[in-house]
Amino acid sequence: MEFLIPAATKTPEAALDALADARFAPFDPRVTAFLADFSARMLADPVLRAFPELVALGYWFRPAAVAALAARHRALSDTALLRPRGVVLHIAPGNVDAVFVYSWLLALLCGNRNIVRLSRRDSAARSALLALLAVVLHAHPEVAAANVLLSYPRDDSVSAALSARCQLRVVWGGNDTVQHFRRVPLPPLSTELVFPDRQAWAAFHAGAVCAADDDALARLASNFHNDAFWFGQQACSSPRAVLWIGESGDIAAAKRRFWPALTAELSRRSVRDEPAELAARIVAAHRMAAADEMRTATPLSSWPLRIEADSFSAAARDAHCGYGLFIEIERPDLAAAASLFRDADQTLAQFGFDTQTLRAWAATLDDRALDRIVPLGQALQFSDRWDGHDLLLAFSRQVVIG
Repeated sequence: MEFLIPAATKTPEAALDALADARFAPFDPRVTAFLADFSARMLADPVLRAFPELVALGYWFRPAAVAALAARHRALSDTALLRPRGVVLHIAPGNVDAVFVYSWLLALLCGNRNIVRLSRRDSAARSALLALLAVVLHAHPEVAAANVLLSYPRDDSVSAALSARCQLRVVWGGNDTVQHFRRVPLPPLSTELVFPDRQAWAAFHAGAVCAADDDALARLASNFHNDAFWFGQQACSSPRAVLWIGESGDIAAAKRRFWPALTAELSRRSVRDEPAELAARIVAAHRMAAADEMRTATPLSSWPLRIEADSFSAAARDAHCGYGLFIEIERPDLAAAASLFRDADQTLAQFGFDTQTLRAWAATLDDRALDRIVPLGQALQFSDRWDGHDLLLAFSRQVVIG
């Protein structure tokens, strides 16, 4: 077991035992001061500013945003007193470096002590982030005493020992990771929150794309890039299927406008396609073609690679590799698209639909289909309500008084 924060100045057992002495109220001033320092340093750090996901993280925890979270926490406390759960064990994902910080710091804001198990997969963003966290936590020793960040190879005995210490276990990862940790026992009064594999869509109103002027079309392409190409299309909220809504003529015209605009945006940003990603797309396309009736809308060597289909089938979902591969599906209206969505579908990033229409349509979906419908460009923006869970409540214990 490798202790990342704090540095290995104690035995693992002593460092973990020390968590018991740390106590914080929800939105404790010591924690909000730590977060203000963390956010300011992150947004000012030229190394970290090279990573857009880390800039977004620093912005998310700026003082004004934390104050808004505190106000919502107070509103939730009107019906029951919200108390910390105790020790929260976070199992961080390996594919998105910043996700563990949102989970961890929200739990900390709710007054919890935290053990964070990080993936052993390294990256430049992860290293820079951990270096900054070490500096900021050193400046806030009381907050540092309430948190342990560590890493270890898969070892059920270690996971069981850590799980025995927690009142809440939070697992971010694929379905296999979730199923694996569900076999690791928890104390009887402890509970678990899991975030397994999820998938995402983009939806375009074809008429709105056709009506967009050149500036609006360029913004649309930029927003789609931000949603789909960050993290190599590997995040659970990165769109992998594109739903076109409208008459067939409008859809064809919209595609003729949108896809060249996206190509221009990729060129403007100097984004490069990698040979390994090209190979992965081609293999995925062949796997999909072997299982379903679909046709390529672009040559196999294209980036992005577009495949037209009638649905986002289980076989296509399983074969999809990301890296600029998109399944295109057409429907005349939203009502005709409702049956496309499954319980694995988390996010729909949309353009051209009004909120009232979307609310009415969402009420017709299967009970577990879609947890988020957001404007295009906001698919990767984290929220304190995620995968259908209110995290301020999930990280709290409700005490009813009356």
